[in-house]
Amino acid sequence: MQNKIHKIPEKPVVIVGGGWSGLATACYLAEQNIPVTLIESAKQLGGRARKSTSRTQILDNGQHLMLGAYSEMLDLLRRIGIKEDDVFFRSQQHLKLLNAKYLHTILDLKLPAMAKPYNLLFGLLFSKGLRFKEKLIVLYRFDKLLKTPVPEDKDVSVTEWLKDADLPTNYILFLNALCLAAMNTSAGSASAMSFQNVLNETFNGEQGSTDLLIPAVNLGSVLPLPASIYLAKKQAKVLNQTKATSLQLDNNTVTHIVTADKTFAASAVVLATPAHITSQLLKPAEDCNELCHNLDQFRYESITTVYLRYNDHCQIPEKIIGLTGSLSEWVFDRSVADQPGMIAVVISCSDSHREVENKDLCLTIRNELAVVFPHWPKPSASWVIREKRATFLCTPEANQHRPGSATPLDNLFLSGDYLATDKLFLPATLETSIRNAKASAEEVVNYLNRQNTDPTI
Repeated sequence: MQNKIHKIPEKPVVIVGGGWSGLATACYLAEQNIPVTLIESAKQLGGRARKSTSRTQILDNGQHLMLGAYSEMLDLLRRIGIKEDDVFFRSQQHLKLLNAKYLHTILDLKLPAMAKPYNLLFGLLFSKGLRFKEKLIVLYRFDKLLKTPVPEDKDVSVTEWLKDADLPTNYILFLNALCLAAMNTSAGSASAMSFQNVLNETFNGEQGSTDLLIPAVNLGSVLPLPASIYLAKKQAKVLNQTKATSLQLDNNTVTHIVTADKTFAASAVVLATPAHITSQLLKPAEDCNELCHNLDQFRYESITTVYLRYNDHCQIPEKIIGLTGSLSEWVFDRSVADQPGMIAVVISCSDSHREVENKDLCLTIRNELAVVFPHWPKPSASWVIREKRATFLCTPEANQHRPGSATPLDNLFLSGDYLATDKLFLPATLETSIRNAKASAEEVVNYLNRQNTDPTI
């Protein structure tokens, strides 16, 4: 953080929400020895990226495609004492997209560990699924596409954006699949401006930006557990199963956070809750009417993860593959996370499965994988995890309503993946959560410093 606290406040900063954004905000503030109280309504920390325990198996509540471009996430982990190698398996990006019905390769792209633009140059030249002439077309037109900014006031869907690019069909299919994976929004609805920024940060970032960061542990052990240990060392209070019910206001500031059985005094407040929960808490404050209106405009998309337990020898060489022409979209090999034989299949932006019972859904996924991997035996067990409001739909319309971290209330700030603090309008990823958390922590420190005009560093 650029800003340093001048004087430690007597009252704590109260953070509502213990997902990745709330935890990150708490860690940034605690790093400067600012007293913090974090309250979370659920039994465990982590929000939509946490460990989920069934009766017989520890699972992640979803799969997250993380990249070497996630610089703020990696920096935060270092700050709280976690080495990348302890929680991630880093590999060169190898993305393979198959047609699940006909088993032909749409694109098989492996990017070497080289600086831009050579990583994409050599990756495409040695890729499978494109003719040589098509590879040359992609190298020229895709580069031009990324270097021509999409203006915020002329944002369109990814489908419209790609229509004018005149790229080969297979590469369009690949980008559509990548859009769904990165933004949890289909190309027909997703913001071209947001997707372009994602692609630029990945393909035109520092060396290693295109690398895949595959969790080598459960998601709860990547950030939630280390963050809670770090916060305990910093004497911050973390309270689970504590739900904020209302805010007490006085002279345009929040004085207390009210829960069912306790009231917390606060020097400043950070709402690191989902947008619809944030809106509910702010609606009694008339000055926040416009903010609440913007928050209420978001629409949400679900994500379903189907886990299938196979024999230990059943592995995917690429670790991750994408499928088209099937209900299965992305297939993850969990052997890297010390779960050999465990396969996770992600389904999003599809209405056809939402009313399907878990048993029937698992059977459908099993049959689809049997076509792609005919040598695999039948799975011995299966689990389904459904996140009904996994992320907001990152559309051009949604971007018009995304706020920054400051609010009309002097000492209340927002933190979460739906914010647009850096005006890149990135989608709802864990990296976005942490970037916005850092911006929120900066705002809190600025506010606290304004309350103390005599620095005592």
